[in-house]
Amino acid sequence: MRLADHVVRYHAEMLSDRVRTSSFLDLIHDNVRPGDVVVDIGTGTGIFAIAAARAGAAHVYAIEAGPIARVTEGLFRANDVLDRITLIRNWSTRVRLPRSVDVIVAEVIGNDPLAERVIGITRDAIRRFLKPGGRLIPSGLRILGQPVQLPDEEIRRRMFRPEALDTWRSWYGLEFDPLGGVEPLDGFLDYVNPRRMRKWKALSEPVLLVEMDFRTWNWVWIRSQKTLSATSRGRLDGLVIYFELLAGRTPFLSTRPADVKKDNHWLVPLYLFKDVDAVRSGDRLTVSYNYRLGTGQSFCAVRKGS
Repeated sequence: MRLADHVVRYHAEMLSDRVRTSSFLDLIHDNVRPGDVVVDIGTGTGIFAIAAARAGAAHVYAIEAGPIARVTEGLFRANDVLDRITLIRNWSTRVRLPRSVDVIVAEVIGNDPLAERVIGITRDAIRRFLKPGGRLIPSGLRILGQPVQLPDEEIRRRMFRPEALDTWRSWYGLEFDPLGGVEPLDGFLDYVNPRRMRKWKALSEPVLLVEMDFRTWNWVWIRSQKTLSATSRGRLDGLVIYFELLAGRTPFLSTRPADVKKDNHWLVPLYLFKDVDAVRSGDRLTVSYNYRLGTGQSFCAVRKGS
């Protein structure tokens, strides 16, 4: 059976991310009880649905709208759980289940943690699928930000700043000054492997921008503004965004650059600023994070001063 290359790569990367996959498997083992009914939203290859069945679930509804669903049922059969799993090829928001569930599993977390509309999907599933007192995996998340100075070579890869033009001029013997008039959008967004950021200079401690409990969250937008103090002198090039997934109030998985392992498959958002400020230790920095449920898009900014 042939699948598009990007579909194969996407799911291979997630399965190869052992920390991500094992963390969810452990939570499923700890939270699914014998006789439970479970729904696994965005089941993909079905590994979490299989884990729920093996943990004792009486039945699992595995929902998947993507093309990977063409092979998922084969994995259920190969692992001897096909009799306890129903594969539903659709979007969860368009599905009606024949009975309520005890546990919702929803690993629909993107590189930008809210980009796959985890808030709307989970809220809908809680309202229509979950029994009172039912369990969520994950139960919520935190979004954190950290102002950074990028190494010069990282700036050169992304923007037409004067230092980049000088470097290219010395390399190629050509004049690049006209590129200096090309300005990126403010808050230019890139996605970077967090391990690559480990040697970047942090200008402050991370700041918690958002903490949400999926069970109680009831907003369709986020407008968060936090003020912090710079702890290092440097150039305010950008803002790194990362997330922590929660089981209750306890983080069980993080894309913090210092914490990720080499097989991590998530990238993290990096917002670059066209107007670069020099920052000294003790300077006040205000970080803004905005997200609207209807668009699925977030926007971040940092400015000096309270």
